[in-house]
Amino acid sequence: MGFPVALSRRVAIADDSPAFLAAAANYIASLPGFELAGTANNALDALVLVESATPDLLLLDLGLMPSRGLELVRRLKSSPRPPAIIALALFHAEETRAQARAAGADALIGKEAFVTGLAEVLPQLFPGG
Repeated sequence: MGFPVALSRRVAIADDSPAFLAAAANYIASLPGFELAGTANNALDALVLVESATPDLLLLDLGLMPSRGLELVRRLKSSPRPPAIIALALFHAEETRAQARAAGADALIGKEAFVTGLAEVLPQLFPGG
């Protein structure tokens, strides 16, 4: 009789701010039940990362260039096995939330409330651990 294996959720992060990317990566790596699948600092690298690492979750900066983050959300969500996507915005406005949802994002978190936002959203996306 074996012990149940704890399921670890793989998280990729795409953001063009090196400081935010490093802080978010360190935070994700510290969360029990989550592991960092990789990081990207532009939209093209984010696509490659999602295809190669097949994360369970992508944290995606909506301001990511060269293409806007909303277009990247649409593209990823139309793939056969898309990850859950939490859109990240510098300014967390209701209009931005509506745009992110319309594009297919599972949630929107303002960067100013990253830690508390994740604490609220992660249990909704991954109930039971």
